[in-house]
Amino acid sequence: MKIEKVNENQIRCTLTKQDLADRQINLRELAYGSEKAKGLFHDMIQQANYEFGFDVSDNPLMVELSLIHISEP
Repeated sequence: MKIEKVNENQIRCTLTKQDLADRQINLRELAYGSEKAKGLFHDMIQQANYEFGFDVSDNPLMVELSLIHISEP
């Protein structure tokens, strides 16, 4: 999992297939907010807070999911 600070109000999280496999999460669970997906989002926010001081307490949070296909040799 890779987290980047875009600006004071936005972070970008990049997950690999392996990140999802390690947590036994599939794309459908991400899209529909399963308990495992909620745990993953919570962990990402905690990591962003630790690395960048990114704090979302008392603020609405928007999550945008983009799929990137990387072909493997």
